[in-house]
Amino acid sequence: MFSFFKKTNTVSTAMTATKSSLEAQLNQVDICFVIDTTGSMGGFINAAKAQLLKVLERLSANNDVNLLIGLVEFRDHPPQDKSFVTRIYPLTVNLKKMQKSINQLKPGGGGDAPEAVYQGVYDACNEMKWRKHSYRFVLLVGDAPPHAFAKWLKEVTGGTEKFASHGDAWSNQCPSGLDVYSVTAMAEQNRVKLYGLAMTAPAAQVPFEVMAKMTGGECFLSNRGDGVIEKIEAILKGEFDNLHFDKKVLEAITAMGNDDFEVEGLAEELKVTVNEVVASITRLGKRGFLDG
Repeated sequence: MFSFFKKTNTVSTAMTATKSSLEAQLNQVDICFVIDTTGSMGGFINAAKAQLLKVLERLSANNDVNLLIGLVEFRDHPPQDKSFVTRIYPLTVNLKKMQKSINQLKPGGGGDAPEAVYQGVYDACNEMKWRKHSYRFVLLVGDAPPHAFAKWLKEVTGGTEKFASHGDAWSNQCPSGLDVYSVTAMAEQNRVKLYGLAMTAPAAQVPFEVMAKMTGGECFLSNRGDGVIEKIEAILKGEFDNLHFDKKVLEAITAMGNDDFEVEGLAEELKVTVNEVVASITRLGKRGFLDG
């Protein structure tokens, strides 16, 4: 139960600074691109890079968005690939630097058909220095399934799902030890929503779609790449439409200096309905603003 304590004194300079900080944090959006750069992507890499750059351009054009972009390249596990498994580019505000990194991506290596998809997504969720209160997205781009996905899917669906992953050197278990459940659990733990851009169907589309839906995201085929951008923009618009009100709620709670507040009293103070306050508290809670 929360109790409400009304502040009658004026907000101090320190509190004003806190307000400014809270407003900046409410606008934070962190996105990590996860892209397959094995040799089989040779025919797709330019289209994939174009889509990533388009996402970067569209989102950075939104003045409401306080944007950071990260990148993870993945290939395959040795001995199928001896170049690298994942290569991480940290989240950065320097969008020109990220554009350069994307433009320099080159396909190479790889062995069997499946790739280190799980490791790429896992490292993006776990290794990125996500800002504490940001909206977080991972955009997975590739043309191949993860190792042992066919076996996992058959076990989960009781053998009714037809999905073949031919030439899998690790058809029983990915050498990373990861599977759909552990990867999406890591995404959930880090409040990351996964979207997929599949360059092939069903090889990449089926596993990308399964993982994306388990985090609340979606998967699109490469010829519908704009759908990914539109979906992310729609999510942000829906959330950002509430930023002004969420800021008021957060400021009121912060000004109290006490997390033991009453929802009804807060609604009366802000002259809104209880349901509006509850919805705002839910949004703020999901982003960790009310932790502790």
